[in-house]
Order: sequence, then structure tokens, then C-alpha cells
Amino acid sequence: MVSRGRLVPVAIVVAVLVAGLAGFLVGTQGVRTVTLTETITLRETVAALPSTVTVRELTEIVRTVTAEAPRKFIDALGREVEITSRPTRVVSLMPSITEILFALGLGGYVVGVTTYCNYPPEVVELVNQGRIATVGGPWTVDLEKVVALKPDLVLAMVSPHARLKEKFEELGLRVFFLGNAKDVNDVIASIKLVAAIFNVVDAAEPVVKAIEESVARVRSALATAGGPRVLYLIGPPSWGLYSAGGDTFIGWLIEAAGGSNIAKIYSSWPKLSREFIASQDPEVVIISSMEANAEAIYEDIVANFPELLDSTAWRTSRVYLITGEADDMVARPGPRIGKALELLAQLIHPEIFGEPTRADVVNLVKAVGGLASASVSVDLVAT
Repeated sequence: MVSRGRLVPVAIVVAVLVAGLAGFLVGTQGVRTVTLTETITLRETVAALPSTVTVRELTEIVRTVTAEAPRKFIDALGREVEITSRPTRVVSLMPSITEILFALGLGGYVVGVTTYCNYPPEVVELVNQGRIATVGGPWTVDLEKVVALKPDLVLAMVSPHARLKEKFEELGLRVFFLGNAKDVNDVIASIKLVAAIFNVVDAAEPVVKAIEESVARVRSALATAGGPRVLYLIGPPSWGLYSAGGDTFIGWLIEAAGGSNIAKIYSSWPKLSREFIASQDPEVVIISSMEANAEAIYEDIVANFPELLDSTAWRTSRVYLITGEADDMVARPGPRIGKALELLAQLIHPEIFGEPTRADVVNLVKAVGGLASASVSVDLVAT
């Protein structure tokens, strides 16, 4: 009589093959993985009773499982941040970071944003539906709300969040700081870095390509164009005549759009004097304001910066007010920087690109023409 025993795994060999370096640092290619190879040898025992036993080796089964290994990234503060797996509960502390996440198709992992995060429109919808929470503004982060969301990653920016670094650590939050962009290359680097953190490197390619194509189109069209003097004001004059210095991404936008930034001799976001601006006699003025209308801005200029009415920009109807989405696009160093460049190129060189016809971009001189005439008449009568 012959009986067959069951198939029994008698040898299991596990080999660990590691592809990549000991750590994953910013700038390396690919993702470090661990491959587990399990080899199972099956043997069949054949018994011919009463005394003969035969063991026959039948086959080997090899199973291979590849998993992402912990990776280490260096953030803008020089800190090593380990990512053990793709983050699935993410809090964004800047509108530009939120835009990067959604542009990369990572919106489904976002659980918290700032009150200023309003693009793409899907963000607002998700907030209204209660699927994404707001955690205060970029400068007024509500840390209790952040902790309550139990994020596995918080994406912040050196300015304004570096001051909260110790507090983040006390609360046990894993925070990755992105650098403050100074030009389009920095923006692209941030997009690629976020893509690498989430292991979606391929998703960054079309986003970066669109930006590079916009830059190339503008540069090509401006090959022989001159550079008019440009003043960029952050808010109406009553806010203090703050502008964009030469080492800011808006400063880069102005120069790349064919303008000469009159504040380029300064760093960061300088507060300019009325005398300095008058001495530079800007030929194009761009005023960014989230909500103010043309009439309110004009009244603000008359009250707080009347010298602007004597500038070349005002006399030639080259003073523009950008609001709403146009303002957001220019003010955020994110995936829409290419579109922001094209918009500023229209404002600075309408003879090449044509003036924009957007509702959120207003030619201030033309919009308040009647008010300006009335103001002049009143001044003459008073004199």
C-alpha cells in the first residue's frame, strides 16, 4: 500500500535586496525600495508500507514583494525628515503649497488648509463639505486644530513658519519646511520635491512642462523688447508702499516679463519712500489688492500718495489694479507661476502681448477717469 503525505514547505529563504543609497536625500533619482524574495521548497513524502519511505523534491515557489523603504529628505531648514510611507493625512500651511498638492493629484490626502487656500475651486468645495478643515491663516496657524487632525505630515514654509519649529516639535508633529522661492527654478524645485516625498515623481512632469513652456513663450517674444520701469505695490498706498525686492519671486516675475523692477536694489519686501518712487518715475504701476475696488484705490492714492498722479505711468494710463484670482496667481509661488508671468507680460508689454481682458485686472486710470477729472477741477476751483 502506498500513501502520499501532504506537501510540506521545508526551506524558506528570505533575501533582502536594497536598491539605492543608504538614505534618500534631496536631488537623488528614484525611490529606495526593499525587495523581499521568499523561496519555498516543496517536497513530497511517499510511503510504501510497511518500511519504505521516499522523499521527492517537487518544485520551488518564489514570491517577491517590493515595498517602499523609509526615505530621508532634507528640508529648507537643513533638517532630516524621514518619510516611512506615503503620507495620507496632510496639512498645508500655505496657499501655494495647497496648489502644488492638488496640481500633483494629491488632494485626496489633504485634511487641513489655511483660510486663504481657495485654488483650485475643489479646495473650497471640500472645505464647505467639511471634508477638509481650515487651521487659521498662514501667519495665524491654530496649532490645536492642526494637532486635532492627526496629520502624518505638515507642509510649511520657512517664512512665516520657521518661528514655530520648536512648538511643532513639542507637539510631536512631523513638519517639512519648503524654502521661500526667489525665482521660477525654486518653484519648480519645490514641486519636484513634494512629488518625490509622495512618490509621484511622474505627476510633476506635466506641471513643470507647462511652466517651462510659458517661460519660453514670454522670453521668445521679448527677445528685442526694452524694459520699462515697473513699480509693484503690495496693497494700496495706505498699507505703507511695500514692494517686491530683487530677490523675491515677484521681482523675478517683473524682470522675466520684460520690466525693470525699481525696487530690485532692495531685498525681500521693502517699504519704499514716496520720494524714492517719485525719483524713479515708474512707467508701469501694478497694485495688488485682494478686495478693494478701483474707486477705493484711487481715493487711497489721492489721500496717501498723490505723487503717483504725476508719474509717467499715470499720465500714459499704465496703472493697473489686480484683484481676486489674478492677485492670487501673481502672489503665490506655485504651479500657476507660468500663467502669472504671462499676465505680467501683458501689463508690462501690451504692445507685444495685448492688454488683459480679465475682470480681475483693471486699468485704474481708465476706470476712474471721470473721478480724476472731477478731482482736478475741484483742485483748480479751490486754488
